[in-house]
Amino acid sequence: MKVMLKYELKRIFTKRLNRVLITIGLALSVILSFLAATSNRFVSPQGHLETGISATRKVVADKNRNKGLMTPKRISELITQDQRAFREYKDKGESDKIYGISIQQYLDVEQLVSYILTGNEDYNPSVYLDVNPKKLLNIYKIREAKIQKLIRQNGKTEEQRKYLKVQYDKISTPYQYEAPDSWDTMQLYVVTYSIVLAVLMGVLASGIFSEEITLKADAIFFSSKYGRDKAIKTKISAGLITSTGIYWIGMCLFTVISLTLMGTSGSHTLMSMLNSYTIYNVTYGQAFYIMMFEGYIANLLATTVSMLVSAIMGSPNIAICIPFFLFCIMPFVGRIGGGKGIFLLTPDQLNNFQEIMKVNHIYQIGGFVTNQLALMVLIYVVVNLVLIPVIYSAYKRKS
Repeated sequence: MKVMLKYELKRIFTKRLNRVLITIGLALSVILSFLAATSNRFVSPQGHLETGISATRKVVADKNRNKGLMTPKRISELITQDQRAFREYKDKGESDKIYGISIQQYLDVEQLVSYILTGNEDYNPSVYLDVNPKKLLNIYKIREAKIQKLIRQNGKTEEQRKYLKVQYDKISTPYQYEAPDSWDTMQLYVVTYSIVLAVLMGVLASGIFSEEITLKADAIFFSSKYGRDKAIKTKISAGLITSTGIYWIGMCLFTVISLTLMGTSGSHTLMSMLNSYTIYNVTYGQAFYIMMFEGYIANLLATTVSMLVSAIMGSPNIAICIPFFLFCIMPFVGRIGGGKGIFLLTPDQLNNFQEIMKVNHIYQIGGFVTNQLALMVLIYVVVNLVLIPVIYSAYKRKS
């Protein structure tokens, strides 16, 4: 079995096209890391705009002047200072300099206040400018009142309302703040990279089961001693090992390089701080790792579906297109369909955790209530497990 597995892996990695694709896939992890590190903008105290590799660290250092527990009193004080700085920024000619000296450090506090006061649907990013600082002494009471309203609106049954209450109760306030810009930026790029790797694996896996047929060697393959059992299992194992190896090597490269360039500040900051009405009690670091895990499930799905189609069709051509449709075309189809119903559980949603956190869809089966993320993970883990024996059965019946 080990010899057969080594042989199948060798066939995958010795193909010139496959080697080129794998090299491109891994090189993209490095490229995207540098793009992530240079995507933030920093304004210096002299008013100069910087966008280089060090920009994110400088923005984080500036924001971390407000690091610590965001009590109502602290929030009120910071917004008072921010409002005063904004008036100077608005009225004076050296606006960029004032922005760099004062306003830049308050950006996350502004979002915290604006989001709590207006919520997701009516979000107004500038509402903090006109709010009375004294009102902010009750900021968490305002949040709690809105949460109770959301529970009544979104909880259609008693079980759903109870579930929502439990989820919100898990999120503790006052928030502990540390600038999460590096993790926030990485979350955006890890989605793109996950999709690229899923499509790439679809291409690599498409030839695993069709190669014998393409080479007219299928008669020899199926007439060999282990041709209809161990050899097929070995092909499936080779596909899954390749998919797992390439995905995690690429993701580890992306993560290590990105964190080295941007730093780890904010990994323990709750996502709820800047998205106050989410039911997901996760930090920025945890959310990033959840995205990677979801991406891995999507990667395995691209691999298993591609292997299944090529096993049934005997050709890699259609198999190559399936992952591209699932993860690149399906999001546009979902938007046409209004992004509701079944479109909330399509495979492309595995790479949509940031949006999932904002909308808070929940599902009830009997007396059991769960959220969109948990249901999707369950569905596609089961789908992957079911597809493996289906691939085996489909190829075994080939004549």
